[in-house]
Amino acid sequence: MAGEEQRIISTVNQYLGINAHLHSHFLHSETEGWEEFHSSHITDLTRAMNAHLPAMGYIARQERSLQIRHFDETTSPISDILIGDVSRAGKPAGARTFAAPQAQAALNVPAATLLERDPAETKRPFAIKIYELQAESGSGQREKPVAWIELLSPSNKSGSGYGSYIAKREALLANWLVFVEIDYLHGVSTTLETIPDYRSPGRDQPPREDAHPYHLWLIDPRLPPDDPHSGAVAAFDVDQPIPTLSIPLNRGEYLTFDFNAVYHQTFRAQPAFGMAVNYAAAPEGVEQDYNARDQTAIAARMLTVQKLKRDGIDLSNGPYPVDPDLLASLRRRPEAVQQVLTTNHFTTPDIDFDID
Repeated sequence: MAGEEQRIISTVNQYLGINAHLHSHFLHSETEGWEEFHSSHITDLTRAMNAHLPAMGYIARQERSLQIRHFDETTSPISDILIGDVSRAGKPAGARTFAAPQAQAALNVPAATLLERDPAETKRPFAIKIYELQAESGSGQREKPVAWIELLSPSNKSGSGYGSYIAKREALLANWLVFVEIDYLHGVSTTLETIPDYRSPGRDQPPREDAHPYHLWLIDPRLPPDDPHSGAVAAFDVDQPIPTLSIPLNRGEYLTFDFNAVYHQTFRAQPAFGMAVNYAAAPEGVEQDYNARDQTAIAARMLTVQKLKRDGIDLSNGPYPVDPDLLASLRRRPEAVQQVLTTNHFTTPDIDFDID
């Protein structure tokens, strides 16, 4: 209808990688939405890793994110995802027998007792630990921690949560666990001094042209710090696929993992994520939150989706590639980029392009 904002939504992610519209929405309007995404994505990552790890003798488990606990008589933080080693001989992974407890009558207690909780514990996210599964005589299997995968939340990158996160990360590295950090938060400072911030900590400066909004990186503390294989970092931009990362395990083995496929899976599995994204309008805070390179990528993606919609092409088969000629034209014409980012309907700048 005339006067109404036109919306283009899709439950399939229309970006090749991180959805800039969705993550800007989380940053500016629906901060609690990141918690749901974090929980869903950690679950999807764990399941995707376990599609490969058991055959290699490992297993991934979800645990409370960066909380200290004891294992193997040493102190180490608890991760988002932990990978462990599985026994190579005999029984299949996880073959254990438990005696069923005897049924007991329920006890009457005040509801306030059941609802009582520690406020500090109410919103702890999960991480992933990878364990190596090892056989033990007479006791089935023993899980030896190998790697820790952390999906950053805003609280880990600023304020009091930052110091706690860094301290626990150092404790983890001191326990010789491979550490992987997944950073999909474009609007918050990085946690490594050696990686330049995309945005200034006070957000009083425009995004840097020589920095990137998203990162994956790992450290293998079992190797000397000057060993070229002791660390890896992948920085990437808007509308670029999330890079593949090879996570070192034990005995020279690696889990080469496709983070991009799992991100698209998480987006698709929760329709609310797609419904929060309107490709007919720019992401919230786009001019303040993204540099010129990424603003151009966002504009190109918006125009691509808008043309697909006008042509009646099914967006559920996306994401579709952006025409290189369109991207080149937008790079030459920053005024056209601004036109796209400030227009809330299907009006298209005077740019000729086709989508294959």
